[in-house]
Amino acid sequence: MIKRIKKIIFDIDRYLFRIFGTEKNIKFLENLREAKTIFSYLNEIGKESRVRFVGGCVRKCLYAENIDDIDLATSIEPNDVKKRLSNKDIRIIDTGISHGTITAIFNEIKFEITTLRKDIWTDGRHAEVQFTENWKQDALRRDFTINAIYADIDGQIFDPLNGMSDLENGIIKFVGSPEERIKEDYLRILRYFRFFTQYSRLEHDKNIIHSIKKNINGINKISNERIFHELEKILSLKNMCSLFSNNESKEIILNIFPQFKYYERLKKIDKLEKNLKEKYDKNLIMSLLIVDQSDGYEYFCHKYKASNSLKNKFKNISKNFESLKNKSFFMEKNIKKLIYFFGKNSVKDLLLFSICANDKIDIFIVEKLLDYVNVCKVPKFPISGDFLKQQGYESGEALGKKLKSLEEKWIENNFVLDKKILGKSFNKLNQN
Repeated sequence: MIKRIKKIIFDIDRYLFRIFGTEKNIKFLENLREAKTIFSYLNEIGKESRVRFVGGCVRKCLYAENIDDIDLATSIEPNDVKKRLSNKDIRIIDTGISHGTITAIFNEIKFEITTLRKDIWTDGRHAEVQFTENWKQDALRRDFTINAIYADIDGQIFDPLNGMSDLENGIIKFVGSPEERIKEDYLRILRYFRFFTQYSRLEHDKNIIHSIKKNINGINKISNERIFHELEKILSLKNMCSLFSNNESKEIILNIFPQFKYYERLKKIDKLEKNLKEKYDKNLIMSLLIVDQSDGYEYFCHKYKASNSLKNKFKNISKNFESLKNKSFFMEKNIKKLIYFFGKNSVKDLLLFSICANDKIDIFIVEKLLDYVNVCKVPKFPISGDFLKQQGYESGEALGKKLKSLEEKWIENNFVLDKKILGKSFNKLNQN
């Protein structure tokens, strides 16, 4: 009960921060027991902190968002970090030790710990770095000011580039020259649009857009895996539809992802009630952007090495695309058949997809059908091969055909197999 009350209070605090912007601290991170332990191993008693939270976890905490990853910056070199954390019930992984990063996993919580560094050389994909003990020098090599905010375990903020002010005012600003930052890592083009969509309260900075357009071909140097991972983050944003309502954002995103031919479909999502809108996850949104009655989605899946789960989602929607235009598709009888053949999740995908892809659809009907899918019991064919053997059928082709024939009649009869049908089948066997 106490834990539940604390969670309610914490959620209220986050809500108030979203509305009034009053809570400017990192209480969540400060109170994380695993973080306290790691800080205690890396810091020296009575001396200035040698480790700080940085990047996304600080930004998200200040903006009252859920935190899914924790990055730490330290003035301690990687091998020394490993030495201090070894034999402490902490699992250590050399994630990118040559670049100063190790991963520490403690009680299933992952901490990416990176030594302060500055770039010596980069080609837009790989970088050569040099370790430093200068925190501001480390900040100057980061991508955006809102990601260059540091905080120690006591909640003391170190903000050398005024990232907090930019976050509060909805300003997405590259650290230093936009063109230089982009050339260091071309993935920052997509990261810019993610942060702009999520936080910005202003129009695009013309200088930034100019730098992005000038260097857009650099995206080809980035692995498709990194591009797709960043795309998933963008499509997971609650207000991601605004990405396509802004002409400058839309032009560049369609340049990178020309497969997104059907972005107009997303306009429907913005008009939906909250409970329905929340049912659209990143994969379903991707389906809306790409899938039609053709097999065009296959190239996208091949290029970005999509999971089998995503490919099957695309395939299911494409296969049923033309059926979504027919009124008969939206009858409970038909929906029950689809549940039997494809499963509940696939049917939900089809119904949600139809809202955005079919201009004549009645959203109220779809909502009722979604409720029906939730309560509907998946039909189970009541006849087995063993049962037919007991009736005199022998193993082989005849048994298989009879089993299939009975299943088809059962489905056609709305998943009911009456005694007359069974009686006729078995009478024919006896007559033979």
